[in-house]
Amino acid sequence: ALGFSLTNKIKINSSVGTNARGNSGSAKLAGYLPIDKSERTKIIKQLEELVKKTGQTQIFMETPYRNNQLIETLLKTCSNNTKLCTASDITLPTENIKTKTIAEWKQTKINLDKKPTIFSIG
Repeated sequence: ALGFSLTNKIKINSSVGTNARGNSGSAKLAGYLPIDKSERTKIIKQLEELVKKTGQTQIFMETPYRNNQLIETLLKTCSNNTKLCTASDITLPTENIKTKTIAEWKQTKINLDKKPTIFSIG
């Protein structure tokens, strides 16, 4: 369990779910992605295809110590124009929520190691 209160769930929905697409709409929580690299890549491609077909933001998470590996896989797998939102340390003073295209993320130094993070693509 994530342990977020109702207020935080609303915040996640409004800041993560809509940030990935840049507008309001529906979002789906895909949960944790597979650890196996090939299976993870396959699922990410499927989630990205769902975004393209339905316009629905796909929200997922990773164990904090594998966040950087997930980011690397997302940058290699997703199209450059796909938007990726990362929401780290939600409700903490170090909270950081950013949305960029994959192309923009490729130009950004990212270190989410051991930070509780919610990811979304749209």
